[in-house]
Amino acid sequence: MNIFKLKICIFFAVFFSLAIYAQTKTDGWEEGSKYNKLFSTKADTVTGTVIKVVHASPMQGMAEGVLLLVKSGKDTVTVHLCPKWLGEYLNLNIQHNEDLVIEGCKAVCKGTPVFIASKLTANGIILQLRDEKGSPIWDRLR
Repeated sequence: MNIFKLKICIFFAVFFSLAIYAQTKTDGWEEGSKYNKLFSTKADTVTGTVIKVVHASPMQGMAEGVLLLVKSGKDTVTVHLCPKWLGEYLNLNIQHNEDLVIEGCKAVCKGTPVFIASKLTANGIILQLRDEKGSPIWDRLR
């Protein structure tokens, strides 16, 4: 192989490695992102029953996340939990009709009221998703 072909191969290997790294680091869920700036430390709580678990992107350009539709009293609340990759990593097994207590904050995302979770309690298990300042724990896992 001549030196030119070797340089091209190295270039593409580095380029694609950086592209994959950048995609996981800038998936839209990270601290400082437009989405994360929606989070407020003004705490609120939603208590209810899971109607549906959805994998969807909260905002254009974001990676998919774990979203829940939760029946809370007479209301149905859309709860944003975490990036989908974190849900898979933690092996989240949230089921239909499961009772939950979710701490977090109310926000408006794409013109729709949502609830961004910071802590989830289900069946006596507590899952901390954000610290007291609202920083996502998944940033520490990358």
